[in-house]
Formats: sequence, structure tokens, C-alpha cells
Amino acid sequence: MNDSLDMMLSQSLHASNPGLFFTILQQNYYCCDNMQRLNDPKINPCSTIYNDNYHCVISVQHGTMNLVINGQEVKLKSNDFLVIMPFTRIEVLTSFCSFFTCAITNYIALDIYNMIGTPITFSENCYTFHHYHFHPQQTDMIVNDYLRLKNIMLRQETSLHEEMLKAGIGIFFAHMFSFIAVTNKIEYKSPIFLRQVFDKFLLALSQHYATERKVEFYANLLGVPSKHITTATNRYAEKTASRVINEYVIFKIKAVLYNNQLSVKDVSDMFNFPSQSFFGRYFKRVTGYSPARFMSKHSKKLSKQKTFLP
Repeated sequence: MNDSLDMMLSQSLHASNPGLFFTILQQNYYCCDNMQRLNDPKINPCSTIYNDNYHCVISVQHGTMNLVINGQEVKLKSNDFLVIMPFTRIEVLTSFCSFFTCAITNYIALDIYNMIGTPITFSENCYTFHHYHFHPQQTDMIVNDYLRLKNIMLRQETSLHEEMLKAGIGIFFAHMFSFIAVTNKIEYKSPIFLRQVFDKFLLALSQHYATERKVEFYANLLGVPSKHITTATNRYAEKTASRVINEYVIFKIKAVLYNNQLSVKDVSDMFNFPSQSFFGRYFKRVTGYSPARFMSKHSKKLSKQKTFLP
């Protein structure tokens, strides 16, 4: 197992399959594909990696891709489309297919989701994935959108490079969600009790994260002992329940800080912290840096200012 918490699916794929196309922009946008190769080329397996930071999409045009996501075996076939949320463990098994994958840092993806309007499950959920089967014509349009993003990524940087890329991603997402709205989701319902506890815990967390950060609250809400939730998160996320809660809260806080519409105090109040100083210590304990430092490096306002620097 790879211990790097910041590695991305496409990086690991590229390391195991050096013939793949791979590009990256500002550590926030990744593209990887093998569409230039004929037939359904072999994909070598890659070791399990952690996707802590990205919303990742995978589209299979032909053939079959075999994955394991948080312990769940997933088989993507021709015209299948997968959205992988942050905080997921991903393993690629030996596969034979033509595919592309792209990924976007979570708070940038959430900002784009909010701008175009998305199903709430895509803006709220972590530790999970969404699997759909598209019509060939829909897949063709998604591939064309991806190729547009790829071309923008490969251009020499201009003053509006990132803004052009975000616009292209917005079109990609808009098409994706319009297709999803009329497509049945491929469900992965497990009869295993612990898996059911894990899924119910994640749903409850997405509803109460702003005010509740104790495992006992969720145990009482679900009517199970706290140890069952911890056992479930250790099995399916390889983390304690407390860490899952804290990481999810930070995930949502970063999305708010990135937009830079509220002060640090306002964000502290929004997430029901007793004081701004307590909020700052909490954020730094989980991330290793302060909310102000995150905003100084990653806020959308700063990004736009950099865009127009001479």
C-alpha cells in the first residue's frame, strides 16, 4: 500500500503504465488517458493509493476496467462513467480498455458544482463513488468535452488559462449531470451489517457535520454502539470514526474558505465552534496549518488576482 496521502489515481496509473498520456496543472487539475492506443490496451495494476483531495471521474469507452474502491470491487464496462469522491482508497487491477480519467481539487470542484447546480449527493458525499452507464452518444459527448479540457491543459499558460479551464470543466460537468439525471445509477448495496453502518454514518454526517463532531451523537442517531461505527470506519476507510468526522468537516470548511466570501470568524460561527481561536486550533490540528494560511494560498479571490498579474 502506498502511504502518500496526496497521490492521485492518474499519478499512480502513470507510474505503473508509463505509456499513458498524463498532464497536471498547478497540482489542482489532472488528465490521464490511453485513447491514442489502438483496440483495448492492457492496463497494468497499480498499488492501492489514497485519494484525499480530489473529485475524480473515469470514463471507459471500450473494454473493461477493474477497480477496488474502499474495499468494494467495481467493474467498468464500455460506456460506463464513474465519479470518485475524496477520501477513497483506490486500487486498479489488471484491465483491458480505452479510458480517460481527470481529477480536480475538491474545493474547486465543489465551487464549480455550486455554479452549475448539481445533485446534493455530489456536493455532500465523501468516502464513496457513483457509477453510471451512458448511451454511446453520451459517451462521445463526454469524450469530446474531455479532449477540450486536455487541449486547454496543454496550451502555454496565458493570463486567462485557469479561467478557460474552469469554463471547460463547467461544460463537462453540465453535460455529465444532464446525462445522470436520466440514467439509472448502478447501486452497490451490501448485505454486510458493518457496510450498512458505514453508509448510514456517512449519510448522517453529510446532514449534521456543521453542528455535530462527536461519534456518540451519530451512534445514538443510528441506534448502534459507538464501537460499531469505529469498527466500520476502520474497515472501510482505514481511519477512526473521529478522524472521518474531522476530515469531512475540514473538507466542507475548505470549500467555504476557498470562496473567500466570509471572514474566519464568520466561518467559525457557521460551523458552530465556540470561538474563533478554538476553530483555528481545530483546523490546524487536522491540517497542519491555519485557516488564514489556507486562504492566503488557495482562495478563489487570490487565484483571480494572480490571473491578471502582468
